[in-house]
Amino acid sequence: MKNKLVWFMVFLVIFLITNIAIQFFWKNAVDPKQVLATIIGITIGFLIIAAPKNLIIRWIAGVLVAVSMPIALVGLVSLLFSLFSIHLTGWIIIGIYILGVLIILYLTLRFGNKQFFREPVMDERNLLHFAWSGSWSFLFLIFLVIGALLQPWIALDQLGLWIGVLIAGLLFWITTLVVLEMKK
Repeated sequence: MKNKLVWFMVFLVIFLITNIAIQFFWKNAVDPKQVLATIIGITIGFLIIAAPKNLIIRWIAGVLVAVSMPIALVGLVSLLFSLFSIHLTGWIIIGIYILGVLIILYLTLRFGNKQFFREPVMDERNLLHFAWSGSWSFLFLIFLVIGALLQPWIALDQLGLWIGVLIAGLLFWITTLVVLEMKK
């Protein structure tokens, strides 16, 4: 664990330095919310994947996931309402977030340690499927990025273009993983 923690801290420091430097040189300002979100996301990933599998670390990771996951729910609800030109107020967004936290904590307590905090079982076949799906989706994402850079009809500074590229890459990865898992 000590070695994993050292490498995690080295990775986190290098990533944060490059993230802050890129933000500063790109926009001449540093967005602290993005840096905080990056730290929380990397810490959740570390606690879930690389940390020791004792119960305390699992509960810490579970609470961090329960606090972070409703952000996606708020984004989806606001996207759905924005399609109908309905704009949410701050109190409604906070209410949706708190409701999401309560739902995730309820489901975690309801299903208990048997479902959420069991030891992961990874065999060689699953690891091979992750590797193949990741490599194919990386190639697909590279072609999408190159295609987005070469296209002339949408400006490169539009965030929607890059979010669409990333979502298409993620969907390709999930589809490839599901197809490989279905294969005998």
